[in-house]
Amino acid sequence: MSTPLSSLQSVSVRQQKSPAALLLWNLRLLAGPLWLAALLIVLMLAAFSNPSFMGTVDAAYWGERFVALLSLLLFPPLALMESGGIGEGLLAKRQRLEIVLLCRWLLSGCYMAVIVAVFYGVTRLLGASYDEMLMLGALINSLALGSVALLAAILFCSLSGGYILVFAWYLLDWTTKGKWTGKVYLFSMSDGAWNGDKLWLLVVALLCATCSAWLLPRLIKGKAFS
Repeated sequence: MSTPLSSLQSVSVRQQKSPAALLLWNLRLLAGPLWLAALLIVLMLAAFSNPSFMGTVDAAYWGERFVALLSLLLFPPLALMESGGIGEGLLAKRQRLEIVLLCRWLLSGCYMAVIVAVFYGVTRLLGASYDEMLMLGALINSLALGSVALLAAILFCSLSGGYILVFAWYLLDWTTKGKWTGKVYLFSMSDGAWNGDKLWLLVVALLCATCSAWLLPRLIKGKAFS
């Protein structure tokens, strides 16, 4: 979990108005055990994925179905209200609350891109062969899963609510192969090739991030998470 703002140095965003300062402050707040856990897990996934025999189909399989799930370590915790969660951080600043949450979403997304790049980079070093566009597809899957979980956690006022909804979507697509989800089918690269339907998942991710940024500050002020 993130370190509470109250325990950090008094170099406050109130005194730092530039976008770079806002990003740096929030990066310092977010980078913690969950980010480290995601990195360690992705290294284990790369090692256990049998990379020396990995082709495009296997690369898409591992990226869409397993690496993308690591976004659940990064995005839903942004909705936490307890110490170190976004509630304390938002209300402690003279910044627009929506901008702070979007900033944290962007930082989490950038780190997720690093996680995806680490997986595909390590597997390629160990002998895997794949189309680079698969990396983009895995990243979009990650953003969609994480953003939906974040919004669901906010709507249900519960972190577990976010996880339940996302795993329901995940299992539905795994078992029905997109029969019920159509354009937002999570595993559309199962043939080992980039699929343009991934752009619909990107739209879902951006919409969920926007809705979360609008909704969460209002719920905080209304003490919906108390």
